[in-house]
Amino acid sequence: MHATKYQAVVLLNFMIADYDGPHPGSTGDSNILRRSNIVDRLKDINAHLGKRVTLYGDAAYPLSTVLHRPWRGDLTPEQAAFNEDMSNFRQAVEWIFGKIEQLWPFVGDKTRRTVILRQTCKEDLIAVLLTNFHTCLCGGVTTDYFAIAPPTLQEYAAMIECSALGT
Repeated sequence: MHATKYQAVVLLNFMIADYDGPHPGSTGDSNILRRSNIVDRLKDINAHLGKRVTLYGDAAYPLSTVLHRPWRGDLTPEQAAFNEDMSNFRQAVEWIFGKIEQLWPFVGDKTRRTVILRQTCKEDLIAVLLTNFHTCLCGGVTTDYFAIAPPTLQEYAAMIECSALGT
């Protein structure tokens, strides 16, 4: 395997809420989405919270009640404006991949992609966790761009603990 792909859910405060991969580079984005089960998990979160939370993805993803994508075809002015506004938010995902590779250069090292994926996955997940720690302490591009502060390190640690305990 020479190329790998990842899927990330990035919040406006530049925190990585979900990270899935690696997948073979030939895997389609919609297949990665299906395998990650993020749509069903988000529906469960919505039911638990009693309010609607949605994600915005690129055009390769299928529409659902919890996943939006750019409008296609002959667009109304409102749809065109929506697409323009949302493209700025989608860029945050690209920024986070850049931050991960900047902080942890081994993540972008193409030579390690030929090793067994299980080891690669563990290293990448640790890099994501440490990137979130870094964002808590130092912020990120989107914290300035969207003016939304990340949680403190203590708040993030408490969220991880709750998640690990299933509460």
